[in-house]
Amino acid sequence: MKKAKIFKIVLLVLSSLVWIFITTFRLGPFGSLGSLTTYKTGLLSVPLQNDEKVEIHSGKKLDIYVDNTGIPHVYGTSKNDAAYGLGFMHAKDRYFQMEMISRTVQGRLSEFLHSGTLKSDKFWRPYEFEQKSEELLQTYKKENPNFYAYLQAYSDGVNAYLDNNENADPLYKALGTAPRKWKTEYSLLFTWYMSYTLTYFDHHVEQQELFKKLPEQLKDYFYPLQPKGINTILPSNTAPSNIKLPNLATTPLAITTFDKQEKEQSWFDLGDKLMINNKFYKGIGSNNWVVNNTKTKEKNNILANDPHLYLTLPEAFYEAHLVAGKFNVYGFTIPGVPVIVSGHNDKITWGITNGEWDLVDRYKLQVKNDSLYLYEGKWIPFKTKSYTIKIKGKSDFIEKYRSTIQGKVIKEEDGQYYAQHWYAAEKSNSVKAMFEAMQSHNWEGFSTALKTYSYPPQNFAYSDVDNNIGIVCAGELPKRSADYVGQLLDGTKKHIQTKPLAAFWSAYNPEKGFLFSANQQPIQNDVYFGAHGLSDTYRAHRIYSLLNDNKNWTVKDIQKMQSDVVDISLNDFKTLMKNYTLKEKYSDIIMKLKGWDGRMEGKDNQPLVFEILRGVAIKEAKQFAKTKLKVKKEPSLQYFLKYLNDKTYNVAGGSDKQKIVDAIFEQTQDSLVKRFGSEWKKTAYKNISRFNINNILFLPGLGQEIENIGGNINTININTDKFHPVFRAVYEIKDKKIQANTILAGGQSGIINSKHYRDQIEPWRKGEYKKAQFAANPKELEKITQTIKFN
Repeated sequence: MKKAKIFKIVLLVLSSLVWIFITTFRLGPFGSLGSLTTYKTGLLSVPLQNDEKVEIHSGKKLDIYVDNTGIPHVYGTSKNDAAYGLGFMHAKDRYFQMEMISRTVQGRLSEFLHSGTLKSDKFWRPYEFEQKSEELLQTYKKENPNFYAYLQAYSDGVNAYLDNNENADPLYKALGTAPRKWKTEYSLLFTWYMSYTLTYFDHHVEQQELFKKLPEQLKDYFYPLQPKGINTILPSNTAPSNIKLPNLATTPLAITTFDKQEKEQSWFDLGDKLMINNKFYKGIGSNNWVVNNTKTKEKNNILANDPHLYLTLPEAFYEAHLVAGKFNVYGFTIPGVPVIVSGHNDKITWGITNGEWDLVDRYKLQVKNDSLYLYEGKWIPFKTKSYTIKIKGKSDFIEKYRSTIQGKVIKEEDGQYYAQHWYAAEKSNSVKAMFEAMQSHNWEGFSTALKTYSYPPQNFAYSDVDNNIGIVCAGELPKRSADYVGQLLDGTKKHIQTKPLAAFWSAYNPEKGFLFSANQQPIQNDVYFGAHGLSDTYRAHRIYSLLNDNKNWTVKDIQKMQSDVVDISLNDFKTLMKNYTLKEKYSDIIMKLKGWDGRMEGKDNQPLVFEILRGVAIKEAKQFAKTKLKVKKEPSLQYFLKYLNDKTYNVAGGSDKQKIVDAIFEQTQDSLVKRFGSEWKKTAYKNISRFNINNILFLPGLGQEIENIGGNINTININTDKFHPVFRAVYEIKDKKIQANTILAGGQSGIINSKHYRDQIEPWRKGEYKKAQFAANPKELEKITQTIKFN
């Protein structure tokens, strides 16, 4: 009895200690678990959003009808009223996301969250985007008063919601804070955020090594910047120009290679998670294509769009419908910005993909005493400036920023100094250009509007009710020297400020009856857009082949194409298997792939085997580059397989190709057995293709695991460890009317207790769509669950 009593006492004490720990333990920037779960003051005190009719006294005349998927249909008496309504709904559904992004670009996350975001603030603050956005807004106030008024109306709508709903988002309650007031210039910050996501990649050190070390023949063979026979975005009227790479062998630019290792991060290391680092992640991009009435079964134009970005909950886009007299526009917005970036009005449709243009210059510096750099024969001190970064709950941090005449100073791990200039950090007119483009009613108006578009460069597919189609490769490309192909620049020489290239790239009503972009090179000419030629083009070739071969497209067929998971790189591997004698012990792998069609379906075993094989081949390409080519950057898988299948060419001193192929299959089999044991022949691809969509703060339990998913980096329905289609949209023009079919990879709302937080994930996973409502008269709307009236 005595022992039992002692045991109970010990158990009670331990239970009490555990309870005290659980209720007092703090999760990063959040309060204790105890405070978070308290009914009166914790997360449970945040009321659920209801669907009742709401009347708001604001002096505005507009009505908002929210349908059963959370899409707002905003009806106002003017465009500014519609912008006001959109601002109200953006704040209602996504304000935490809006504040996170605007603070990120300003370099003010740490004062809002905690010290874990200091890395992000240290990167962003020196660009002074907060000041630049204020200056740009004042320019619009003077030179574009209508656009300024539109932005101001949107801002007023955001704040109208915040004035009475500051505690509506549980994440603010968890942080123990309230939303800050929205300022009109904040909408202009988002251009730089998207530009960072889509343009801030710096591969120049690796390219310098290629240009300096490799002889001309090897460069042309393994790293062709202008490869022949590629499917460009615009119909190329000229043959591929053989751009002569600069002879860097005699230049003083020494080669420095470095490898940025990605480390595992805990969920609250937001500083690292919010930073992409100076590299371009394969998989970010997008698809869009458009076919005219000569290519469709019902003789109607059809346009498709599916951007590929990093997925979070909430995701990057928000669907909305704005109506004000003749102003009637529907599509996808970025919360914080009052324009439709992909969608349609009553006359035209459009969709976007990333241009992947090279907007970074890197200069090699000669430095002494860690403070002086050689410039035009003189030692000049770095320009320095200090920035005070406030940190929630801690002392301020002073960021000392150094720059040269070329740009910010970067000191790599090996001690080498560089200067970097990021062109997209300059002021951009992209929001204004999109404001004008979404009101256009024909090709002339649309393309003219995009001539003023700046950053990030995008490819805009176009279609209209008069059976016209087109595409615009819009953005500002630096006018660099004729021999510039992405190499390092000499920081000791005179720096001449680079201006945008005076050119406009577009195509209109091509003979083939279709146009598309999948982040490939715009056109083959003497202009250096970026290192497009160094990437695989399997996805682009798959899209081109499907569009070219079919003359009877329907909406259902186009939707099915967006979910296509065929990896045509399988054809190169099948050629490999024909060209080489493979050992009997690899027969199971060979038989799995020999009669397979390349469909990366989650339920099947062949895709798993193939994905392991493809990954091993990429590793072998890296080893080949390191040991035989003596360079850091591996050739693309496409060019490595071309080399292995080429019976007429062999690298001098290179290994026997048979040995390389044997190594690929040997490692593939070893990897399959090691990971899945004897069951590898029965294991489905979904076991390695699953991924998680994380909450915007990477909070556990608030994300979504996506299972039984197919596709890979080469498929139209792209699936990588980081990037996926954030929405899919198919726009059909029929009888001069436009019907949108859409789906989001998540939900409309960023509120974790909203029914629209992730209600579209499952249909998105299945490749299903919802029909959009585009009624000029609100009485024609269906499935309305909430009405918000302003008076």
